Amino acid sequence: MDRILQENENLGIQMAGIDHTRANVKIRERYAFTKKSALRAMEVIQREPGVEGCVILSTCNRTEIYISTTKESEPLDLCSLLCRIYTVEKDVYLNYFVERSGEEALRHLFFLTAGLESKIMGEDQILTQVGDALALSREIYAADSALEVLFRQAVTAGKKVKAQIPLDKGNHSAPSLAIEKLLAMGYEISGKTCLVIGNGMMGKLTALKLKEAGAKVTVTVREYKSGVVEIPLGCKRINYGERYGYLPFCDFVFSATASPNVTITKEKTREACGEKTMCFVDLAVPRDIEPEVGELSHVRLFDIDDFSIDSRSKEMKEQYEKASALLEEGVLEYINWYFSRDLIPAIEKIGSNAAKDVSWRLRVSRFAEEKEKQEFLREAVEDSSGKVIRHMLFSLRDKLSPESLNKILQVLEEEYGQ
Repeated sequence: MDRILQENENLGIQMAGIDHTRANVKIRERYAFTKKSALRAMEVIQREPGVEGCVILSTCNRTEIYISTTKESEPLDLCSLLCRIYTVEKDVYLNYFVERSGEEALRHLFFLTAGLESKIMGEDQILTQVGDALALSREIYAADSALEVLFRQAVTAGKKVKAQIPLDKGNHSAPSLAIEKLLAMGYEISGKTCLVIGNGMMGKLTALKLKEAGAKVTVTVREYKSGVVEIPLGCKRINYGERYGYLPFCDFVFSATASPNVTITKEKTREACGEKTMCFVDLAVPRDIEPEVGELSHVRLFDIDDFSIDSRSKEMKEQYEKASALLEEGVLEYINWYFSRDLIPAIEKIGSNAAKDVSWRLRVSRFAEEKEKQEFLREAVEDSSGKVIRHMLFSLRDKLSPESLNKILQVLEEEYGQ
């Protein structure tokens, strides 16, 4: 493994990011992307010299940009580029960013996708979020083959970890952890009236977890011409515009939208609720609820950073080590693929020529008198044998180091590469 990893000095993968380990929610929300802004940013990044592909991952706990570059290009200053996109001074926010390249960037994405770099160890949502980030990049053809394969293999490795290694027996989502912490603080959830603002992935999950905890849940929905919006089973619904009118009936308000706009303000909360004692929980980044809402004497406001996790148990650390071993295999597999990409044309050519040799040796024309049938048989034999040969060669590519595979192909090219 070490010998192969030393070859990745020219591995053209870079990332830059800001996350919960380096910045609080006030800083993180400054760099959060919506789908529209992520698409615009990827278009800008793709125009940079040497950039082959780009994927942006933006969640409540992190914003990360991944790029692939040509072998000849110089490393791109992603932090400066990100600050330029957001029109902020780099020096002010430099300490919050981290940049990684090559093997370090690969390893970070693999471990992140498996939930090992998350605020909630082993969380389930990150797998979907990484997949969604790749899907969004595909919409504008921003993901080249290097990033396409990298993200797909990271998701595959993450699924493998979750299937084989129980990282935690506890809760694996931000809503679950928030509810758990609220209960530990002495709050009662069962039987309480809860309003969930937002009906996206996080909003639906929040509503489901509150229902499991015994709460009476109402979800806000927006009216769309496309039809009825589905909400979690057992929940009531109100139109988003009616949320303030519903606040006086609530014990808890959870907000978890993907919108860059504020959903709850201090003044309108005061007008709607008077002195009613309430608890607000903001699970969004950027934050949905105006921070000043927490200044109201009868209100307790929590945000995503208020729900931290305890230190890993001994059992958790052991599971972490097992997961790490699986992920390292995934990292190595990607490195082997990356440095074998240039060998693909040779594999295709050898496979095609070897298939023609098989057809010639079988003398398929003997099995049919008519010329059309002879041609059909010849094409069928060449197609089938070519697929088998290429499959064997690609299997070798996935198992061997680029150096070993190259030696094998050199020998085969002497016979079939002409």
